[in-house]
Amino acid sequence: MIALNMFPRRNARVITGISFLVIAGLMLYKTVGPLDGTKNPEAVHVPRARSESGNLLTQSPQHLKKQKEYESLILANIQKMTAHRAMERRMNHDPVGVMLHKKPSLLEGLGRVRDMQEQTKSAVQKSVVSENQLNHKIVHLDLKGAPPKVEYYKKLFPLLHSFGATGLLMEYEDMFPYWGKLEFISAHNAYAKGDIADIIELAKKCNLIVIPLIQTFGHMEHVLKLKEFAELREVPNYPQVVCPTNNKTLPLIKLMIDQVLQLHPGIDWVHIGSDEVYNLGECTRCQQYLLHHQFSKNDLFLNHVVSVAKYVKGNYDVQPIMWDDEFRKIPLRALQDSKVGEVLEIMVWKYSSGIMVDLRSDIWEKFSSVFGGIWIASAFKGAANPDSYITNINDRLTNHKEWMEIYDMYKSSIPFRGIVLTGWQRFDHFGVLCELLPQAIPSLAVNLMYINERKADHGALVRVGDILKCSSFINLDLQYLEYANTCDFPGSAFYEVTQKLYILKRDINNMMKNHHVTGWVSDYNIEHSFVSPQHAEQGLQDLTMLLFDYGKVMNEAETALSDVFDEHTVKEWIMFNVKPTHSKLQKLHASVNKLQKLKEWPRRPLDSTENKEL
Repeated sequence: MIALNMFPRRNARVITGISFLVIAGLMLYKTVGPLDGTKNPEAVHVPRARSESGNLLTQSPQHLKKQKEYESLILANIQKMTAHRAMERRMNHDPVGVMLHKKPSLLEGLGRVRDMQEQTKSAVQKSVVSENQLNHKIVHLDLKGAPPKVEYYKKLFPLLHSFGATGLLMEYEDMFPYWGKLEFISAHNAYAKGDIADIIELAKKCNLIVIPLIQTFGHMEHVLKLKEFAELREVPNYPQVVCPTNNKTLPLIKLMIDQVLQLHPGIDWVHIGSDEVYNLGECTRCQQYLLHHQFSKNDLFLNHVVSVAKYVKGNYDVQPIMWDDEFRKIPLRALQDSKVGEVLEIMVWKYSSGIMVDLRSDIWEKFSSVFGGIWIASAFKGAANPDSYITNINDRLTNHKEWMEIYDMYKSSIPFRGIVLTGWQRFDHFGVLCELLPQAIPSLAVNLMYINERKADHGALVRVGDILKCSSFINLDLQYLEYANTCDFPGSAFYEVTQKLYILKRDINNMMKNHHVTGWVSDYNIEHSFVSPQHAEQGLQDLTMLLFDYGKVMNEAETALSDVFDEHTVKEWIMFNVKPTHSKLQKLHASVNKLQKLKEWPRRPLDSTENKEL
């Protein structure tokens, strides 16, 4: 995952950049051909096939016709999208936030007038908006190692429905209550079977469909870390990827699927993971299998996922979905020969900016010709840094804006099922906690609002603030966060805590970078009791206050987290995100207080034996 740019781009530049990139992509397609393993004979000399009439062909007439249709469609969509953006654009940049419940400035007042004018648009214009809607807007709940309390879902699910969400993608991982031979997979603080039933019932009451996610290839650390299943690793020292040729692998995966689907009756979809399958085909068994069957690693991958998908579809009449990243590098012919599209739907994910560059038209053409159902996946949190504890909404909004541009461009030719707004709580099973769910509710609200209305202007943000019952300011960019906003939504106390913590850590960092500290109160100075009292007073004049405020926020964090998570999650988050800095401040405060009592200092060199004896 890659952190996004801090500043949003101007809409006009976005459209111009998109037009250039897509047209350049089409020119590249004509020059070097699609990037699915084939080449274009117009650019590179390759042996040419003969048609039944004996004429030499560079490509089949059907392929050429389809290519031209695709190019025309893309260019037409670009023109429509450019016109639409030009009409809707009222400001030359995105806001960094919105003030709530105060007398508006002249600029804000003009914005509200424009918002009122927009509300009076004709029914024809409203029907255009409805045509832009995705059927499903699914919120991903990443639960691994940090399960929210069931009581929290009772408050959260109605709010998600009010934002326009239509379902949940539940990534249980070790939080699922496996039993029998699989009981060791579940964490000690996993949900009980009754909890799963309650969660499903709560979702049903709020008209939210549930899609469980089961890892079946990559990211199986929660299973393969255990000694009971260590023999199934593709690489003995790495517990990420399961060996697809081990005779015990499929029985294990099928049993996991059986137990998860048993507790999720009547569902329509199940996600079978399979992203980031590193170290594929590296074990001795897989190498021998590839040699014996004359398979490539792509064949090995497809053989496994098709087997899993067939089991799901054939035994439960449930449609499996998979992440798309491994399919991007597999040639079209290999996908068609495997018939993977007959049993799988695909979920195309990209959480950073530059979607148009990374997911070019040839990839969409390949996917649309193979899969009957295509999902897209954005991120409303947890896609910046693995140790991040607070979400920068502007980055997430940029990601969703780009995805909606992709959707507008291809919706007439690609069978999009819906969008999943992912919210990662750890980068993987071994990762630390990142951007916990409650503090990212404003980000989720803003981005769902944008998906539904294609707006992130003043009026839209005010409506979000009203729904979240925020009292002052909704911040979109952490660079401009000056004070913590107070809201009243499920988990809002923790949202406030993370803002306070961010501001305090920034103030502490500024203090420690002050030249009075870096030049005269360094660790070296402290260790050798050679600190300038005057510089210590000037550089660390706010130390006592910051230490007090930090201790207060640490206590507030424990209380706020306890409303949502169990004690284990609370301890882990505080241990990683709060205590190290608090301990450092306490140690510095004690050292400086002691050193400021000194009235005499040693001669140099400071590391001499004489000084050490003193």
